[in-house]
Amino acid sequence: MTVTENRPELERPAAQNGTGTHPKAGVMLLALGVLFGLAAYLWADSDRTTAYTLGQTVSARWEADTLTVVLVLSAVAAAIGVAFLVGIPKTLYKIGIGVALLALVVGAISWAMPPGAAIPVEFLLAGTLFQALPYIFGALAGVVSERSGVINIGIEAQFLTGAFTAALIASITDNAYFGMAAAAVSGMLSTLLLAWLATRFAVNQVVTGVILNLLAVGLTGFLYERVMRQDNSLNVSHGVPSMTGFWDSIGLGFLTDIPVLGPVLFRQNIFVYIAIAAVFVLWFLLFRTRWGLRTRSVGEHPAASDSVGINVNRLRFWNVTCAGALSGFGGAFFTIANSVGFTKNMTAGLGFVALAVMIVGRWNPIGVLAGALVFGFFTALATYLNSVDGNVIPTEFLSMLPYAVTLVVVAGLIGKAVAPKADGTPYQPGDK
Repeated sequence: MTVTENRPELERPAAQNGTGTHPKAGVMLLALGVLFGLAAYLWADSDRTTAYTLGQTVSARWEADTLTVVLVLSAVAAAIGVAFLVGIPKTLYKIGIGVALLALVVGAISWAMPPGAAIPVEFLLAGTLFQALPYIFGALAGVVSERSGVINIGIEAQFLTGAFTAALIASITDNAYFGMAAAAVSGMLSTLLLAWLATRFAVNQVVTGVILNLLAVGLTGFLYERVMRQDNSLNVSHGVPSMTGFWDSIGLGFLTDIPVLGPVLFRQNIFVYIAIAAVFVLWFLLFRTRWGLRTRSVGEHPAASDSVGINVNRLRFWNVTCAGALSGFGGAFFTIANSVGFTKNMTAGLGFVALAVMIVGRWNPIGVLAGALVFGFFTALATYLNSVDGNVIPTEFLSMLPYAVTLVVVAGLIGKAVAPKADGTPYQPGDK
């Protein structure tokens, strides 16, 4: 008897066919669309216009009647809500959610922009991909861990240690790339304790993760005060350049001048390309290789895996440890990718948001990428609006946007998300 005979769906991602209704999401989107459109009709200035610009590749500017824009986009969200109530193909559900949320957000931005200000389309889209980076790296680490059957609450700890180590090693060596490599190693080391305790002593994985987070906060804070603040040369800002020069060097410089795609895909730094590559490489490994089949099997039916000769705890140990390299590397985003030095608690709880992105992505790397882009968009939007003169939205509200989106999406819009069956359950050889 083989693992694939027990769980045929482990051989490939389950196909989603047919149609179905989604009452909860449908009612929510219909209500939001109607209420938002009604509010705009009652209170929006009928003489006001909203401008949209590209700006980074071409000097293009468009203006549209604000009330019309908001009403049309509200109608789009409401129509998608009705479609969810009536029934749609299951494969279109997530696309519909994304389109409806985008319509409501663009409508809200169009209404909230102060007079004379324009919405920089290219800037926001490029910022979306960049700001999605920590969510991508953290959520991918969570996917590997939880597909293996181990809950990794310690992503925040791995972010913090990665950010600290990246800044420290980059300052010592005067080389940002050494700092990036050191961040990945520190992430592995900080995850080693979780992997060891979870597989060797069968401890509570959630409690262990929380303790690791608190330990990382205290340790990095202590070292920052006693090491970095005592010697500023150990916390010098280092960064990596945009890939624009690389494209020029191989004769593809014209790619950076393509409207929208140029700034979004070809003017980013190396972190963006590593993140995108990690998504697709990990998807391939999980769903198209023997390692991926074994990983998913120990996360679903460890006893069946044990029965065919797979060392469950050893595979879990190494998977969780190696996953720490992804989240540790993600910690370098906070320092090297942003060209800043380390400060205490600079990760601001984004490790927990990365866990939400993992759930939104349903423990699938491709889903993680889509979810991370949603959260990245709201982060980029909050950053931009905070810099706009005359912005009427309170700064505190903008700062909480990513966390508010986490609650709304996880609680009401993605439907029931089912974790791997053995996720969080310790395994001892011989268990059934």
